Amino acid sequence: MRVTDILGLPLAALWQQKSRTLMTTLGVVFGSFVLAASLSIGQGIQDTIERESRRGDFLRKIAVSPRWRVAASDLSPEELQVSGEMTDAKRERIRQAIIHHKERFGSSKQHVALTQEKLRELASLEHVENVVPVVWKSGYAIYDQQSQYTAMGSARPEDAACRQRLLAGRFFDSPQESTAVVSELLLYRWGLTDDASVQKVLGKKLRVELRSQWQKSGFILLLNKPNGQETTLEETAAVERVKGQLPTSLEKFDLTPIQLEVLRKNLPTEPPSTAADSLVAEEFTIVGVVREPTDDERSQRHDMLWVETDVILPFQTALNFSFRLPGEGEQGVNQAVVIVDREQHVKEVLQRVKDSGLEGYAFLEFIDQQRLMYLLIFAGMTCVATVALLVAALGIANTMLMSVLERTREIGIMKAVGASNAQLLFIFLVEGAVIGLVGGGLGLLLAWASSYPGDAWVRSMVTRDLKIELKEALFVFPFWLTLTVLLFAVLVTTLAALYPARRAASVDPVAALRHE
Repeated sequence: MRVTDILGLPLAALWQQKSRTLMTTLGVVFGSFVLAASLSIGQGIQDTIERESRRGDFLRKIAVSPRWRVAASDLSPEELQVSGEMTDAKRERIRQAIIHHKERFGSSKQHVALTQEKLRELASLEHVENVVPVVWKSGYAIYDQQSQYTAMGSARPEDAACRQRLLAGRFFDSPQESTAVVSELLLYRWGLTDDASVQKVLGKKLRVELRSQWQKSGFILLLNKPNGQETTLEETAAVERVKGQLPTSLEKFDLTPIQLEVLRKNLPTEPPSTAADSLVAEEFTIVGVVREPTDDERSQRHDMLWVETDVILPFQTALNFSFRLPGEGEQGVNQAVVIVDREQHVKEVLQRVKDSGLEGYAFLEFIDQQRLMYLLIFAGMTCVATVALLVAALGIANTMLMSVLERTREIGIMKAVGASNAQLLFIFLVEGAVIGLVGGGLGLLLAWASSYPGDAWVRSMVTRDLKIELKEALFVFPFWLTLTVLLFAVLVTTLAALYPARRAASVDPVAALRHE
C-alpha cells in the first residue's frame, strides 16, 4: 500500500461516519477545553501572584518582634506545684495550663528585646540588607505655642505610600535627618485650614514631647476624660506630678494598714522620677504635609512598615528620639523589619532570627501557602479534565471497535491485495490520532476564545472586592501549555485506538472475505 493510501483511508473512513465521528470528537473537545482552561488560569494566577508580590521588596521582608512569654523558670516552685491525686499526664497538663494562664493574665517577660544592640546584631546577619525599626509613640506636637495630643511614627525615605500622599513640600532624603512630615488633619486641629497656611508651615519648627509610660514595677496612673476627649499638655503634666509624689504620700490617704502594705509592695523601690526625668522633647523642621489615606489605600496597604500617624519622622531619627525616654533603651522597640537581599535567602534568615530568641514572620510564607492552595485547586481541575479525556477515550475505543466489525470485509480485501498487519494497525491508529488532534485543537481554540470574557469577569471581581487593578491577563497560553494539551489529547486517543487496531490487524482475510 502507498503512503497516501495509508493516510487517506483513515480520513475517508472518518468522513463516511460523520455523525459518529462528530460525537466522538466532541468528547475530546470538551475534555481538552477543561484541561487547557485549568492549566491556563492556574499558570496565570501563579504568574500574577509572583508579579504583584515582586513589585517592591515585600517578599524580602521579615517582621521581627520580641518573644513575650512565661517560662517555667520564671515561676516559683510553689506556683508550679500541682497537688492532689491524678495521673502524671493530667498533672503535666495542669502545670502547662498554669504557665499559659500566667502568660494571658499575668506579666509575661520579654526574654529577648529589640534593643539597639539587638538591631545591630540582626543587621550583621548574612544576607541582611537593612533593618528598619518600627517606632510608634503617643505624645504632644507643639507648633506656634499650640499643643495637640497625637501619635509619632517612623517611615523609610523610600516609602512610596507616604510619598504619594504628599500635598506640599517633600519627603525624607535620609533615615537620620532631623525633619518631620505632618498630616493635614494635625494642621487643621492647629487651626491652619487654608492652603496658604499649609504652605507657610514648611520650614518651620515643630516641637515633639514624649513622656515615659514604662516602669519596672508599680501601676499606671492615667487621666481618662469623658466622651473620648483628649488630655491636654497641662493635664498630663499634673498627672506626672501626682505619680512622682505618690510613693511618699501613701500615709495621707484613708487606707487600712493591709491596703498600705499592698500598695507599698507594688510601688517602685527606687526614688521616683520627676516629671522632667520622664519627658524628652526635640524640635524638628517640617518639610512636608501629607493627606489622610483613603479607605481604599488603607485596605490595599499590607506593608509591615505601615504606621498611620500625624507626625512622621525618619526611622533612625525616631528610634534615637524614643530611646532617650527612661527605660526605652532597655525595653527596645516592639517591632522591626529585616530586609533580605534575595528572596531565596528569606527562609534561611528567618530561621536565624527565630534561633536568636525573637519572633519572626515573612510574607513569603503566606505566598507559599497561597501557591500550594492554588496548586491543589488546579490539580483537582486537571484531574477532572483528565477523567473527561479518559471517558472520551472509552468512547473512541467503542467507536473503533464498531468500525472494525463494520469494515471486516473491507479489511479482508485490503489484506488480500497485500496490506500487512503493520499497515492495518497504522491505519486505525491514525484514525484515533486524527480525532485527538482535531479535538485537542478545537478544545484549545475554545479555551482561548473563552479566556477573554472569563478574564474580564475575574479581573472585575478582583477590582471590586480587593481594589487591585490587574494590568496583565489571568489566562495565559504559553507554548508549553498548547503543546502539552495537544500531545496529551493525541496520546489518549491513539492509545484508545490501539486495541481496535490490533484486532483489525489480526483479522483472517479468508474469513473476512466470507463475512456479510
